[in-house]
Amino acid sequence: MTDSNNENRLASGYHKLMEYLHEKPQIDHALERLSELEELTREEVDKIGDYLQRDVEDAANFMEVNGKELKDWLRYDMYMIEGTLGETFSKMVDETRETLSSFEEEATRIGEWHTGEIVGLGTFECKSCGEVIHFHKPGHMPPCPKCHASKYRRLTTKDSD
Repeated sequence: MTDSNNENRLASGYHKLMEYLHEKPQIDHALERLSELEELTREEVDKIGDYLQRDVEDAANFMEVNGKELKDWLRYDMYMIEGTLGETFSKMVDETRETLSSFEEEATRIGEWHTGEIVGLGTFECKSCGEVIHFHKPGHMPPCPKCHASKYRRLTTKDSD
């Protein structure tokens, strides 16, 4: 299987996971269903679960720390997200945000996204040249289209203040 096929399978799996979570918002159940119905390996399902968890935690942390909204983390309005993805993601972020706010110490996480990973929704900047790319649905993080570097940071409205 080529890398491109694998990346497409992971991006498709991320999207399906969001759909399953919308139907029944229990991550373990959704991951199990993804494993059973989508012909993905356990390793691929675990990787997709990790990608989703990273994105949800990063969004929740951003909102908690900055007092901003999900649209500020995405750097675009929710209406651009297809189908029920936005609603499902927003609900997961709200639940995670509530968990973070219950911690005594402020949760901090310095995020870095790499080429080859699957990302959910949002806007990312190449750490090498500053090129910006947008994800309106889950997809594979490509090499930078400008300089071909492989490390990105998430942009939020905080970055343009």
